Amino acid sequence: MRFFEKEIMNGQRDLFYRIPGEFSKYTNKNQLRYCVGAALYMPATREVIAEEIIAHKHPSLTTIVLDLEDALGDLQVSEGIEQLKRTLTTLKEAMEDGRIFVEKIPLLFVRVRSADQLQQLTEQLGNRQHFLTGYVLPKFTSDNGRDFLQLIKQQNQLGFQLYGMPILESGEILLKEKRLQELLQIRDLLQEFEEYILNVRIGSTDFCGLLGVRRSIHHTVYDIQPVRDCITDILNVFLRDSQFVLSGSVWEYFNQDLAIKGLEKEIELDRLNGLIGKTIIHPTHIKTVQAMYVVSHEDYLDAERILLQADGSIGVEKSAYGNKMNEIKPHYSWAQRTMMRAEAFGVFNKGVYFTDLLGVKVQNAV
Repeated sequence: MRFFEKEIMNGQRDLFYRIPGEFSKYTNKNQLRYCVGAALYMPATREVIAEEIIAHKHPSLTTIVLDLEDALGDLQVSEGIEQLKRTLTTLKEAMEDGRIFVEKIPLLFVRVRSADQLQQLTEQLGNRQHFLTGYVLPKFTSDNGRDFLQLIKQQNQLGFQLYGMPILESGEILLKEKRLQELLQIRDLLQEFEEYILNVRIGSTDFCGLLGVRRSIHHTVYDIQPVRDCITDILNVFLRDSQFVLSGSVWEYFNQDLAIKGLEKEIELDRLNGLIGKTIIHPTHIKTVQAMYVVSHEDYLDAERILLQADGSIGVEKSAYGNKMNEIKPHYSWAQRTMMRAEAFGVFNKGVYFTDLLGVKVQNAV
């Protein structure tokens, strides 16, 4: 797979200074963790998922989460598991028939409800797990996390290349008096199982639910101050040394121009705060998320120069655009992350913005 494959093939190659790299579930984890992008959640009960993947209904879609948790009512779980098995069986048959190739299958994850369900599911899916990239682990805490991650480790030892994506969304994290100790314990746990962790995801909808609030279409999650403070602490603990890649919260609104404007505003703040990618619930969000993570020409030249000058010969220099100071040591980690983003999402040519890729002409694009 490649971000913007269709656009590049259809004459928009000149928008890119560097086109996105190819990836699949077998890509090296250090790069793959930057490639999750817009992760589209679908109820696992949905019957046409396999057919849509085979037909490439959404060419920009590179990550799908088959949801057995909040997207399903409690009475739908058994149905969801049975349909999940049928979905993966259909993909297996399509592979055997040559109707689809593994390189063209989106990164597939299953969001489970508990470690017990994960254990049961791995037993029921068996070899069909080869079509999965991993499992999304909700309500992840220091108490239940080890059970989740031990199971992921066991499946890898059995020959399945699978990753875990924990979601930080529990009351233990939201509550101020418990937060720091809980986050530090989770960080220690994730460091122990680091080779199996692809992304750490932030579940702001659950945080809002615990507070009894909800952001409007005109506001971002950062406007809800208790949630913003919680996200701030998560970033403070997990972004250090670029050990983990964190993704942005789900955006709930769709089918309105205002919804896309709100999404763009929130992604801009996500990106500014070091988050990579976003959970989404509607296909109209896919391309906006992907486009806003393409690296600007200016940032790319800065990052490239900073890494080239990291031999100790200088400490600071004027940027390539001549409009800022680049300090080699303080900006080194940022430069590394920017280059990883560039490999995943590509780099725009000078004067090109995400709005150009979306086909939207606006003034003062960011």
